Formats: sequence, structure tokens, C-alpha cells
Amino acid sequence: MALSLVLASCAAPDMHPSVDMPGRFAAAPASVDEPETAWWDSYGDPVLGDLVRRAAQENRDIKVAMEHVRAARAGETISRSWLFPSVGIYGAAFDHKTGFDSFFKQTVPEAADTKGWQAGVDVSWEIDIAGRLRAGAAAAAADTRTAEDVARGVRLLVVSDVATNYFTLVGALRQLDTVRAISAARDETLRLVTARQRVGLATPFDVERAQTEAATAHAAIPPLETLAAVSRHRIAVLIGDQAFAASSIAPSRVDIAAPTARAGQPAALLQRRPDLLAAQAQLDAANARRQQAKAEWFPRLFLGALFGREGLDVNGMALGAARFTNVAALLAMPIFNAGRTQALNDIAESGQKEAVLRYENAIVRALEDVENSLVALDDERQRAQLLDGAASSAEAALRRAQSLYDRGQTDLLPLLDAERSRLSVRVSANDANTQLLLDSVQLYKALGGGWEVFEPSATSSGADAAHSPKS
Repeated sequence: MALSLVLASCAAPDMHPSVDMPGRFAAAPASVDEPETAWWDSYGDPVLGDLVRRAAQENRDIKVAMEHVRAARAGETISRSWLFPSVGIYGAAFDHKTGFDSFFKQTVPEAADTKGWQAGVDVSWEIDIAGRLRAGAAAAAADTRTAEDVARGVRLLVVSDVATNYFTLVGALRQLDTVRAISAARDETLRLVTARQRVGLATPFDVERAQTEAATAHAAIPPLETLAAVSRHRIAVLIGDQAFAASSIAPSRVDIAAPTARAGQPAALLQRRPDLLAAQAQLDAANARRQQAKAEWFPRLFLGALFGREGLDVNGMALGAARFTNVAALLAMPIFNAGRTQALNDIAESGQKEAVLRYENAIVRALEDVENSLVALDDERQRAQLLDGAASSAEAALRRAQSLYDRGQTDLLPLLDAERSRLSVRVSANDANTQLLLDSVQLYKALGGGWEVFEPSATSSGADAAHSPKS
């Protein structure tokens, strides 16, 4: 008991981050409402929801991460097993002959034939008087939590990539509809200008200008088709399929609007962002390994025992079987090892300090990500509203210019300028609306939620529930 008290008083102190969490985000009003968990459903698009769920179950990167979790849990089991006795069985037999001349195939008078056997149970146990094994098991448990949190981060990244590529696809298709409509209108303008030139109401310059505008509109179509195809291919791979099956991915035609996201409290990021959870688990592992290294200075106690039976037969005469027992204890303590124990402690202490700094760096970067996403989303929302208004004005201006041109009250130049303005503003408005959706996804990604939806429920059995993350 006295030795245990001495060892406990010599334990190395744990380290913790010293970052002060603000009470609210600077770019968002104070709120106690937490962000949506299944945030992809807040867009009201059933196709997006289905793709997200398929990716969460079938994505290969997620499956690789889950295999890492499986390996980490096995490593935890190995580390925890050292706390308990090891029990094994063994058996042996021998036939020992002496005094036989193998060359002449004859026996000398002193020949002996000894046969024997042994069978028993072997028990060994290291009594963890210094806490070294307990610290190792705690470090392995923290490594398991790290692997679980990394897997959650991979799932969040995959889900975010699905939403990002889906909205990119939706924006490209919307832009294609706009450009194709404008291209058709410019083709019609070219037809009308060409007809007017035939009757002397337009000049060759007017025709060339109309041809230039029509060709420019047509040239904007291939890049958008490429963007749509690439987005489809990426989504197909993310959901566990292959690129050649991407044609089956068809976005819904519902109007998608970026929801008003709730940022919640900054401190909640520590329980929601997988990278912060992983950094916390890594710090816990480093603290435990520091304790494990500290225990290397103290004695280690080993117990061992053998229980069994053995039999002996000499020259055909059975001497019978007998039980045997062997119990031993060993106390070992380092005295001199050329600085190895101190080096182990230096390595563990350095790892502990590094883990604290990594955790602090992860916290401040997470806060930065959220603040940047909040600012970008708010500014993009204002930009999208202004461009939508400008697009409506450009449509009205084009209709007025077309009416004046049809009545002969203006020439072709004002009409082409109005069409050019309409194209530029409408394209910008579409880009702004797409970027608004992408910024909202980035905010949800920065807030770190969504992976909880795919966690095993509390009622599910087994080891998964036992390895759920600790707050």
C-alpha cells in the first residue's frame, strides 16, 4: 500500500489546451439553437438526401476508415489483455537412448532407454504496481477514439463533397438552360437581322455583330456541359459507383434555396467537429503514454506458475506419473541503462506537448473556418439578391429594346447591348445562387455536424456501442 501511494504521487501531470472559447461567433448573432444534424434535408431536395445516404453507406474511403477503426479496436484489446493473467497449456514427450552403437547395430551393456512425458498449465501475470499497463491500455483506448473520430471526419467530408458536387451540377444545368435560351434568342436575332439586310433595312456590319453574339453564346455551352459531366462523375464515385454509370444521376427540378443555418455556440464545436474530437483523443493518448513512460522508472512484478503431471519409463520399466508445481515471483527494476528510460520519458513529454499544441491549433482553425464561412455566406446572400434584382431589370430592358427595334424606333446596336447585359447579369445571378448553396455547405462542414445521423443507435448491440465517443 505504501508503494502504491508513492507511485501515485509520482505520476506525471496531464496537459490540457489553454484556448479561450468565445461566447458567440463574431459573424453571427448570439443563439442557443444548435445546427441541424441532417443538414442536407434542410434544402428540401429528395435526390440530394438519397445521394448523401448512399455515399455514407457505400463510399470506399469511409469503408477504409472503418477498417482502421476495426484495427484500432483490436489493438485496444491487445493492450488491455496485458492487465490480466495469461494461461496456456503445454505437452511434451521424449525418447532418450544412450549406449547404442548405431554402426554395428548392437547394444553395449550400459545401454539405457528413457521415455517420458509432461503436460501442464502455465500461468503468468505482471502485477501492474506502477500503472504502466493501465496507462498503455488507456492510450490504446484513446487511439481507438482517434480512429473513430477520423472515420467520422471522412464521412463528413464525403457527405459535404456529395452536396458540393450536387449543387455544382444543379448550377451547371441551370446555367445551361439560361445560355441555351439566350443562344436561341441570338439565333433568332441573327435571322431577323439577315432578313432585314436583304431588304436594305440593316447593314453588313449589323449582320456581323449578330453573328458574333450568336457564336459567343454557343461557345459558352461546352464548358458548362463539361462541368455537369464532371460533377456527375464525382458524385457517382462518391456513392460507391463508377463514372460510366453517372448518367443515372438526375437532379430534381425543385427550386433549391440555401437555408438559414444556425451557428450555435463555439464551445459546441469541441463535441461536434470530428477533427477536434480526434485531436482531443490524441491528447488523451499522449497523456496516457506520458504516464506509461513515467512508470518505466519503477519496479515491475512478475508472477508465474506451472501445474501439471509427468511420467517416466526407463528401459521399459514404468516409474509412474506424478504431479508437479512450480511457483515463482520476480521483481525487476532498472538501475542503469545508459539513459534509455530518461529518453523514453523525454519522447513521451515531447509528444504530450505536441498534442496540446495540435489541439489548440485545431481549435483556433475551427473557429476561423466557421467565422469565414459565416461572413462568406452572408455576403454571398446579399450579392445573390442584388444580382437577382439586376437580372429582372435586364429582362425588362431587353423586352423594351426589342419592342423599340421591332417598331423601327432604334437600330440593332441598343438591342444587342441589351441582350449582352441580360446574358452577363443572368449568368452572374446563376453563379451567385450556386455559390450561395456551396457557401452554405461549407458552413455546415465547418460546424462539423451530420456524421451523428449515421452512428449506431444506443440500442444496437455489441462493441460498437461500447466504443462510442466520450464527452
